Amino acid sequence: MKTEVSFSIVFSQTANFIRNRFWPIALISFLLNLVASLLLKNTFDIAIITQLLQVGNPSGFPLLLKMVIIKSVLFMIIDAILIAVIYNYSVNDYLNTNTVFSRILPNALNIIGFQLIFLIILPVIFLLGILIFMILGMIIPKVLTILLFAIVALVFAIFFNALYYNFCGLITQPKTKSFFEKFAECNRSTLTHWRFALPMMLIYLLIVVIISLLNGASNNIFLSVIYPTIITILNVFTICFFYRLNMLLISNKSTFEPPQQNNNLIV
Repeated sequence: MKTEVSFSIVFSQTANFIRNRFWPIALISFLLNLVASLLLKNTFDIAIITQLLQVGNPSGFPLLLKMVIIKSVLFMIIDAILIAVIYNYSVNDYLNTNTVFSRILPNALNIIGFQLIFLIILPVIFLLGILIFMILGMIIPKVLTILLFAIVALVFAIFFNALYYNFCGLITQPKTKSFFEKFAECNRSTLTHWRFALPMMLIYLLIVVIISLLNGASNNIFLSVIYPTIITILNVFTICFFYRLNMLLISNKSTFEPPQQNNNLIV
């Protein structure tokens, strides 16, 4: 039987899923962030990189670029593991390492593909945006140009994050579709169901800003791991939200009962 899918239904079912598996997810998130933090701290010295950049040393930028690349790769691996964990708990009541490990590589390849596409698109958008705002700066007041730029940047941040997390939600469930089919479906779904994506992204970005401000005010090593762990749990929640949304929308197209693995998300 068809039922109306609303934001509150998807959000509450996602909250139930996270609540019932909170401690395993929290522990996995903590361990992943601890390993990533130790790797970064033993590989780079941010203070030295900052000092080199401040004095204009030419070796500072390559070090910064190397750090950004390694950090990005770590985050992609972490997201691939988290997506595998979400899928595992959607079909199992326990942590099945075989299920998790079998999904990490496909998830990682899909995420890399997604990031590469936007790595190609973003410079074009950036240059076009600079050109447009340079022209606007000659037509309208500078204050209004800055305000407009801030609004456009915020909208783009919301849209990009919605695309990314929707894509992560789509690849959580193994499918026979090709990468480009998934990517196209992700774009269509995000635009079509923006009423779900927009409030979720606003909640996500608000929490990220608050946690980032708290993290920036603390120099405690322990808290430097705890805060990213909270962000990681928030990422899990957001991916679960879009995964659950896609499953409910698919189920709602049919008069048949949704598959058992979909129902496991609300237990």
